[in-house]
Amino acid sequence: MVLTGVVTSLLCLFGLMGALTYLAFGPDIQPIVLLNLDAKSYVLQTVQLLYILAILLSVPITLFPAIRIMENGIFTSSQSGKGHARVKWLKNGFRTLLVATCTGISWFGAKDLDKFVAFVGCFASVPLCYIYPPLLHFKACAHTRKQKIIDVALVLFGAIVFCYTTEQTISLMLAADDGSPPKFGHCDKRP
Repeated sequence: MVLTGVVTSLLCLFGLMGALTYLAFGPDIQPIVLLNLDAKSYVLQTVQLLYILAILLSVPITLFPAIRIMENGIFTSSQSGKGHARVKWLKNGFRTLLVATCTGISWFGAKDLDKFVAFVGCFASVPLCYIYPPLLHFKACAHTRKQKIIDVALVLFGAIVFCYTTEQTISLMLAADDGSPPKFGHCDKRP
């Protein structure tokens, strides 16, 4: 009941904010809402600076679980950085390499942010939403034939969605950009 209430509240909040933004800026709205505001405004520049700091300071928190999981796979449990200086520096080097790799990928994807986010969503969000839950249910809870068939069907559906969205995103990324507005999702009034 609490989860349903929270999700419903978030749905209403995000829907309301999207609708208000569209009503305020019309069909020429940019994907990043801060780009719709006056770039010379000190308030906007302050908000952008605070946004950059928030993202920059949240990266270690975001990367920590993934780094810990990868370190557990690379280094054995008996290899701790607390007692061994070599292991500590190997882990620090691994973390630095991972952050540098993420930075490089972000730098590459910054040119077309919407396509980059879609590409990341294909590999992260689609499996997380459509493939992993039925797989976990299949392994842990599916006892009847009907439950197993539904789980397999959901996994197949997720695989199809994954392949389709990945193909669409890659074709958009590889398409030549001739400067004309996109054919969908954006109403540009340029001649």
